[in-house]
Amino acid sequence: MVKIEIGGSGGGGIRATLAGKIDEKFDGQTILEAAQPGQRVTLRLDGVRGISSLGVRALEHFMQRLGARDVVLEDISAAVANQVTMIPNLLGRATVKSAKLPFVCPSCGAEEPRSIPYLPGATVTHAPACSSCGTKMDFDGFSEEYLPH
Repeated sequence: MVKIEIGGSGGGGIRATLAGKIDEKFDGQTILEAAQPGQRVTLRLDGVRGISSLGVRALEHFMQRLGARDVVLEDISAAVANQVTMIPNLLGRATVKSAKLPFVCPSCGAEEPRSIPYLPGATVTHAPACSSCGTKMDFDGFSEEYLPH
């Protein structure tokens, strides 16, 4: 089940934060009701921990229902990023700004999800510094499974 928190964002748009697992029960109706026609919708998805197979269909339908609105996705989780690489039209016309992906420190072994731009090669070009020791972190996965190529 997905928990949705809705608030304002600069410029008169709305910002919705989603957390939990997207399944067949997800419809995003509260977001659709809060967003006026033509209003920008920013979705923060770093709290989405998984998407079921029927949840993929529900998410795609929700994105279609957003219509011609300007939709920006911030900090998509690894679960969402992985689905987007497999199903490129999943998010419709939305722009993905960033992804929150897993990194590991080669020096001290710390593991942290960190936000990077949603760009090809960003796991290397925007690799974060470890918050424990300051060493440049390594991406904990294969970037082609989470970022555009």
